[in-house]
Amino acid sequence: MEDSKEKIRALFIKLTKRECTREERKELIAWLQENPAPEYLPEVEDLLQQENWPVMPAEMAGQVFTAIMQQTSSKPVIPLWKRTAFRVAAALLPLVGLASLVLFFYNGKNDKRHFVNNTRQVQTIRLEDGTVISLNQRSSLIVSTSPRKNNRREVWLKGEAFFTVIHRAGNPFVVHVANGIDINVLGTAFNVNSMDNNAVVVLNEGCVKVNTSTGDALLLHPGEMADYSAGTKMLTRLKVDTLFQTSWRYNLMAFKGESLKTVMQKLGEQYDYEIVFDQEETEELLFTGYLPSDNLEQAIATIEQSFNLKFILQHKIIRVSNKKIL
Repeated sequence: MEDSKEKIRALFIKLTKRECTREERKELIAWLQENPAPEYLPEVEDLLQQENWPVMPAEMAGQVFTAIMQQTSSKPVIPLWKRTAFRVAAALLPLVGLASLVLFFYNGKNDKRHFVNNTRQVQTIRLEDGTVISLNQRSSLIVSTSPRKNNRREVWLKGEAFFTVIHRAGNPFVVHVANGIDINVLGTAFNVNSMDNNAVVVLNEGCVKVNTSTGDALLLHPGEMADYSAGTKMLTRLKVDTLFQTSWRYNLMAFKGESLKTVMQKLGEQYDYEIVFDQEETEELLFTGYLPSDNLEQAIATIEQSFNLKFILQHKIIRVSNKKIL
């Protein structure tokens, strides 16, 4: 049974590469006419690895799809593989290309691309329209790959990302985040942080409009930030330092007058270390500056040079001492 499955799958893949002999094509047609089980088909991922796809004209693809959908009636549902229209479509496969038919249905239901950044580096995503997105660590993004109503380009963000959007007349760009927050964009550069179900939008250049599910809206100008609190349901406007707010794009962690305890906690979370202070008063030292988020040794050296401290790393623990050890 398993050998038979593998043989059929191999023949399908050969067909997509136009390497099937006439006898092999006849074998596939005979197999399709006997109501085969779908698990015999190759995975779409296997087919996507092939090059030089045969092309199905859009008109023909639409006719095949319509023929299948018209079989729906009030009778008990018949599995797709047993429908007459699908058998007809299968018989046409040697002419129009199995790969094109598979991708036609696959892409119709999977019109979104998913990105997840689980690394300690900023991930750069370049869209076909020229838009560039920097995706922060522990963040994810879904990008629509087909036009939506009003020809909108749409993405869904969890976490933090910086967008440099290419303006296209008639094709607005919309970023969806938690709690029904939408950011409507013209050609512009801006940062969105949707951690903890709150939303913070920082505008570097251009113009964006931030809308909430309750009908509130803010039109931002460069150097401004929109801050939405999930707890209070309030949307407020603030003036901010855009470089400070978006330094993570350059793999930097920004701090302004924060206690060393807070700084070290963030470093510990970033690099998976437990933090131990030898003296409590050391925790209250204030730090302002930038630390690398992808180089622990450099981050520690920067803090050591800023204060009279020595860090000792051992067994996933960072011990902070206020005495220099020579």
